[in-house]
Order: sequence, then C-alpha cells, then structure tokens
Amino acid sequence: MRNLFMTLLCCLLFSGVSQSQVNRSFIFDGINRTWIVYLPVNYSQGNTLPLLLALHPLTGTGLNMMQFTGFNSIADTANFIVVYPDGIGNSWNVGLPGGSTADDVGFISALIDTLHQDYNIDLNRVYGAGFSNGGFLCYRLACELGNRIAAIASVAGTMTDASFAACTPQRITPVLHIHGTSDIVVSYNGGFGNVSVDQVLSFWKSFDTCPVFPVVENLPDLVAEGSTVQRYTWSPCTEGSEVMLLKVINGGHTWPGSVGVTGLGNTNRDINASSEIWKFVSKYTLAQITAINTEASEKTGIYPNPVQDGFIVILTPGNVKETILYIMNADGRTVMTQIIPKNASRISVNTSVLTPGFYLARISGSSPVTGSKFIVQ
Repeated sequence: MRNLFMTLLCCLLFSGVSQSQVNRSFIFDGINRTWIVYLPVNYSQGNTLPLLLALHPLTGTGLNMMQFTGFNSIADTANFIVVYPDGIGNSWNVGLPGGSTADDVGFISALIDTLHQDYNIDLNRVYGAGFSNGGFLCYRLACELGNRIAAIASVAGTMTDASFAACTPQRITPVLHIHGTSDIVVSYNGGFGNVSVDQVLSFWKSFDTCPVFPVVENLPDLVAEGSTVQRYTWSPCTEGSEVMLLKVINGGHTWPGSVGVTGLGNTNRDINASSEIWKFVSKYTLAQITAINTEASEKTGIYPNPVQDGFIVILTPGNVKETILYIMNADGRTVMTQIIPKNASRISVNTSVLTPGFYLARISGSSPVTGSKFIVQ
C-alpha cells in the first residue's frame, strides 16, 4: 500500500512539472531548433503574460541557464513566462570567429511568434536577458529586432566589433548591463574582438538620448566574498527609457547571485542578477518606446533617414535667433557643427564626410534643445 501511495505521489509531482516545464522544438531554416518553456504556477491560457528570453553562455544550454539563474521561481511570483532556447553547437551567432553561423535573430523572431500562438504571450512585453555569449546576442536583438524586444539585460557580454559598427536600432531600447571588472573571459575594457563596457553604454546612452552624468550608488556589501557593486543609472532618457550599469568591482565572469557556481572568477552575492533583471525590464513595454522617425516631423526632424546621397535636410523650430547644429557620434563626441541662420525653417547638411554609423543631431540656441537621430549607411 505504501509503495502504491509513493507511486501515485511521484506521478502527481511529475505531472505538475511536465505541465509547467515543456521541452519544445521546430524546424527553422532547415535546422531543428530546441528550447524549454517554463509556465508560472498560475498560468492560464486565457491570460496574456510577459515573456523573458533567457539566453545561455557559450558551451551552455537552455537547461543550464534555467538551473543557475533561478528565473523560474521569480516567474512564479511575478507571473511571466520564461523560455530557454538552445544555440546551435551550444553557441549563438554574434559575429565571433569560429562561432555559430545560424540565423539566430530570425530564430528568436520565429520563436516569439510560436510562443504567442501557443501561450498567448504579450507581444508588447517581450524581454531579452543573456549571460556572456547570450548577452552578446541580446545586444544583436536590440540592434536588429528592436521592434519586438521591449528591453534587454546583458550579464558579462558586450558587443562584437562588427556588431557594434553595424548596429542600427529600430527603437529606443532600455538597457541593463551587469559586468565584473575582473572578468578574464569578456574583459570589462574590451579586446579580442569585442568592445568595452564603456563603449557599449556610450552608444546606448547616446542613442537613447540619456543625461551625460549618471546617478552613482554604492550598494551594501552584504556578503564578504571579495567583491562589491556600484549602480550607475542614466535616466530619464527619451520616451522614459533608461540605461543602467551594475559594475561588480573585482567580480569575475559569473552570474551574480547564481544558484551554484557559474563561469570563472569571483561570484558576487550582494545582488541577485535575475531579480535585478526582472525588476529593470518589467518596467517597459513596446507601446511606451516609439520607433525612430524616418520622415520629417511637423516641427523638427531629419530626412531622408537613413541618409542617402551624402545629404540630409534638418527641419528646425523656426522663428529663432541664429543658433548652432551639433552632430555627435555614438560615443557622444561632436564631429561636426554648422550655423543655422536666424528664422531658418530647414537646413541642408553635407554628411559625406561622416563614416557609416549612428549619429545624433542637436540644435541649441535661444530655443529649447532638441534632438534627432539619424543613420549614415
């Protein structure tokens, strides 16, 4: 009788797990792509829930990512769906030599469609979070799939040189970055094919039109494991967006607050990266963050955008005193200036001297400062 009771109990427990954690796959681009989807305990098909894409590191799997992040328990409390995709050959295509060449951006887009069809996810609340190689992919998603990703968070992953140079985001993107200063795999200062943390954040701060100076906080040193955390917050940015850095002083290539040991080096225990990520990304929806204008607005704007034939037209507020146009690059440096005559409603700017990339135009003078973004291809 006791054996029968234990058998029934095990069946019930297994049944509960199988309903909340499902192994799935489909064929994409001729390749069998696999993932694990986790449904929170209160999930109902009638509910429209947010989705978190949790992207594993190089040599890792979706299952590993699920185990060390502990996102499932957070999902149960906050009521969101988590999906743990698998990269081909345990890697993601982020432009690193020898890495995957699969169309991972296309795969993620198709995966979002599938999850919407099968689980009724909220397409306005899809977020990306990744560790190392998965963090690199999060930035690719922000650059190339920004019309589907509301916010991203990267732990110990920056941008490759190629991805950084080619990044042309479609939308303002809130960004959280978590990185250890003693990371020997993906150096905080860049190199070996990837840009530094400061370069990545300079790009997104400029793109999101954030304040120049951050609010800096020294977080409590709760656990004596040899590392501490500083929080840098650039806010408010355009459309209420935000860029945030959790700088782990003496932290290694690890996931802070992880379940068990991850990566190499010192694992910070003062913060829980998974909790910090959900707290950050869940504040945003695609409905809040508008797309970049490619046509001139009624008052101020730039066209054509992206730039064609080496010239752009910038509409000005008009009816103002003589003022100055500043063109700044992705690092926030001024690379060109031009005088705007008094009461001019528009000016033509020669952009042929600019290298391909993202730029910000600012008009200053007696009128309020305005900003517009444009891309030189």
